[in-house]
Amino acid sequence: MRHICKWSALGICMVLALLTFFLVVPGLFGIYPLIVQSRSMEPVYPVGSLLYVKESPSDGSKLLEGETATFYLPDHETLVTHRVVSIDWDREEIRTKGDANEFEDELSTSFSNVKGIPFLCIPYMGYIAGYLSGTLGKFGIFLMVILVFILSWMDGSMFQEQKEMQKI
Repeated sequence: MRHICKWSALGICMVLALLTFFLVVPGLFGIYPLIVQSRSMEPVYPVGSLLYVKESPSDGSKLLEGETATFYLPDHETLVTHRVVSIDWDREEIRTKGDANEFEDELSTSFSNVKGIPFLCIPYMGYIAGYLSGTLGKFGIFLMVILVFILSWMDGSMFQEQKEMQKI
């Protein structure tokens, strides 16, 4: 029973460490995980994928035609990832288009609205990230942390009991 407690606690800690590694740590390096929510860039970025975006300078120096960019829509809240079709260096704007879309986006995007350049896409991981960012997911993480404490306490109690039994 003692081994079950110990290995269960270690397993839960490993899951929490992996989640932290994939969802929190990248932000420390200017990398932001985003969840793909539309089909406009399929098959390159499927719905439900976790897309890692590296922050880029606001002068547009990292933008290239034919590459993808993540940018804010005019509402300054919604992020979109589309392919850069053309760059107007004089007006400091890009024209974009989703790979699965028939036409280019209606509006040009200012360099200052570009959040960054996507560099990694992990299919299906966005579903997990989306679940964990919700209330139920956060509650689940909290319960896992509590469970680790309980299992560790049980393991320690059993170890103490086992030591006392050996003294007799």
